[in-house]
Amino acid sequence: MQPSLAIIIPCLNEEVALPLLLKEVDGVLATLDERTLVVVVDDGSTDATGPNALRYRPSGPHLTVEVIALPYPMGHQEAIRQGLHFAAESTARRFVVMDGDGQDDPAALPKLLAHPGSGIVFVERGRRPESRGFRLGYILYRALFRAVAGRSINFGNFSLIDRHVLSMVLDGAFVHYAAFLSKQQVRTATVRSDRRKRLGGTPKMGLDDLSMHAFMSLIEYSDRLLALFLKGFLYLSVLFLLSVLVIVGIKLFTDLAIPGWASNLSATMFNSLLLCLGFFVIGLMLSKGTQRRTTPGQRLYKHVARSA
Repeated sequence: MQPSLAIIIPCLNEEVALPLLLKEVDGVLATLDERTLVVVVDDGSTDATGPNALRYRPSGPHLTVEVIALPYPMGHQEAIRQGLHFAAESTARRFVVMDGDGQDDPAALPKLLAHPGSGIVFVERGRRPESRGFRLGYILYRALFRAVAGRSINFGNFSLIDRHVLSMVLDGAFVHYAAFLSKQQVRTATVRSDRRKRLGGTPKMGLDDLSMHAFMSLIEYSDRLLALFLKGFLYLSVLFLLSVLVIVGIKLFTDLAIPGWASNLSATMFNSLLLCLGFFVIGLMLSKGTQRRTTPGQRLYKHVARSA
């Protein structure tokens, strides 16, 4: 019997959490009428993540676990891409991506599968177990994303896509999977699930990682960033020219001028203009950078084996 569902689990040094997660996934899927392929993507782990996945024994024929290995740590997003490439060769019609640390709750899988007519099903995050500082940073990130992208992002990689959307993902290129999905013009649905604590060890994502996470998500909307920087540059250009005219008029036709203030104001406006121009150039570079990503369809993984 061929799988109708594939679950992609990217992992980096998750030797403790991964076996626990596989057991939970196995237990949830045993209650569903879904033959499932689980693809564990070992992102260059230096611990026993891969061997532990191979040693896992599914509780029944409803579940098959395959392990693929990347040649070195290539990052979470590339691990997702490679896992999707591998899963695309199966007979699965729907594909779920979830983290390997157990923070994505397998109990949400039945809710994901309850929307067969949706191309994408997002998992909206409820309560988060992180520190107050991290939660504040996450709120700021969401506000910034909404300001730039014009839409909210209250979900992560934990989501489900159908084979049509899978083709869009693999034919395109992304540096941030969740943000890439948020741009697709397909029918979507949303379910809610609290984010759990890791199943083993301490959280790996800190404020520095969150900052990079936010930056990468905005790259997916680099065209909007470019438009914002261009508007700002044009507005400041007009404001600068008007200010120069006002300054010249005050100096020539009134006695209100204070020595040095005109040159200081002009210098400030000019610096602001240069700053905005610099951001415009950065936006242009980001926009061009999105066109030079990993070649779509490039397979970099090695198929290790199937667990017994």
